[in-house]
Amino acid sequence: MGKKIGTYKSPGKAHGFAFIFEGEIRFGPTYYKLKLDGELINNRIFGFEFKWHPEAKYLALQEWLSTDYQKGPFTALTLVDLKTRTFARISKAEKGFIKPLRFENDLIVFEKEYLSIGKKTEFVINLSEVQNWENE
Repeated sequence: MGKKIGTYKSPGKAHGFAFIFEGEIRFGPTYYKLKLDGELINNRIFGFEFKWHPEAKYLALQEWLSTDYQKGPFTALTLVDLKTRTFARISKAEKGFIKPLRFENDLIVFEKEYLSIGKKTEFVINLSEVQNWENE
């Protein structure tokens, strides 16, 4: 397993996670495994973008769906419900990067950035509309 890259505590310090170096895209960013509350999350990799919900209900992450240099980047905004330990991919960016920006009440605000065309667009999703929760 790769090198642990910091430990990040939630507001209130009830939860925490560490990024563990997994690899690097050629001429590009690094990606990581995730150890959440001491437990390694299998079969998923993440970029270094994240936001905690202010009440530590959720953790929003940039999940990488592919590390294929030719096809990528292909990322998703993934939410973790910290109470139920379930995951939901709520938006995807093919040939782009998703970055969680902030939580506002019952909303998550994020952006999609497409480097090839130099475009950034902001999006908002109501957390109560997220239906596709699944176990790790």
